[in-house]
Amino acid sequence: MSIKHEDIIVCKRSWCAVCNNENLIEIMSMPELPITGLFSKKKHADFSEGFDQALLWCPECGHGQLRNQINPEILYDSQKYTFRTSLSTTAQHGTEIFLDYLKTFIPNKKIECIIDVGCNDLYLLNKMKSFGKTRIGIDPIWTSKKPDNDDQNLHVIGGALEDIDLEKALPCKPDLIVCRHTLEHIFDPQTVLKKLIDCSTANTLFLFEMPGFESLITKGRFDQVFHEHLQYFSLSSLSVLLEKCGAELIGFTENYHNWGALIVAFRKKTSKQKRFKFPFAKEDIERKRNLFFSQMDNTRKILFEFKNTHIYGYGAALMLPVLAYHLKTDLSFLKAVIDDDKEKDDLFYANLPVQVQHSNKIENTNGLTIFVTAIDNIKPIMTKLFAFRPKHIIYPLHII
Repeated sequence: MSIKHEDIIVCKRSWCAVCNNENLIEIMSMPELPITGLFSKKKHADFSEGFDQALLWCPECGHGQLRNQINPEILYDSQKYTFRTSLSTTAQHGTEIFLDYLKTFIPNKKIECIIDVGCNDLYLLNKMKSFGKTRIGIDPIWTSKKPDNDDQNLHVIGGALEDIDLEKALPCKPDLIVCRHTLEHIFDPQTVLKKLIDCSTANTLFLFEMPGFESLITKGRFDQVFHEHLQYFSLSSLSVLLEKCGAELIGFTENYHNWGALIVAFRKKTSKQKRFKFPFAKEDIERKRNLFFSQMDNTRKILFEFKNTHIYGYGAALMLPVLAYHLKTDLSFLKAVIDDDKEKDDLFYANLPVQVQHSNKIENTNGLTIFVTAIDNIKPIMTKLFAFRPKHIIYPLHII
């Protein structure tokens, strides 16, 4: 893949993606922010470059958003984009919570036609086999391939939703449209959501899930701001978006321990939409951001104190390059990053001088210092580490 430098940033945000307000406030500047999820079989002499980014906030509706949209061909190159739901225990657990909430709206109802927007590796649609007859997945990862199964009721449409003529592509009108962790990847959520609502019926149920901006601020998780997530929805901004697109919120819940995810149910508008107030002022967000910076600074100093010991990372997280970016270190002092995924064994990060080693290669952990590098898997990792009893455990954040 060869992309000219001037084609890297394809869009710049100067107005709110939800309410079109042009007076956006910059919360965090991130020059040369690295791309996440890049692994290589060889150690690179020249690491993949980062790209300038900034987190913006709309004081009118409470929506967070990135200034720059990086060319999707860079972020979602099929040879490099590695996230798959079926390989992530966190994503699988989140899917079960999502389905449990869905059942509260359709406890005994059989669905004729289900659409999954951003279906990834079809994990959710396969879990929904008993929910309905026709199941349709839409995702760019299926642009040049077909699923390897004999399910005649499962169909995939390869491509970005923005580029698909739904009237021609869909074999039936959907009764249910689901979407997990996809809307935040889209530069213009208004257009995409309106397109889905227009192809639905008055009785179509929508169930969407996306990371919540309120929880990100509450926990000070500014390391969860990265190139792929263009949008950071709050309950207030989401209610505004639904109203603008002709829909109404009929229920919501939260999967707080999975990126503070909001799960929202909605349908075509039949009554006046309730508005929600965003709970933070500009000063609140900046205070939380500064606390995050302080934690990163203190963690870097602590790691420096242990740099001459046998120190390993634990958890080859896709997001590790962003954590390293905020720590202002390339983590080259780590002997390796330990991980339980055999598929990652001996791989290198494409933008860090760090290699992954499978956990069965580490025979004696008693004298080791372990730095938790997969923050969002802290609970299962800590359970393992307490059993291994390393000499020291370093965790970069104060809140679990």
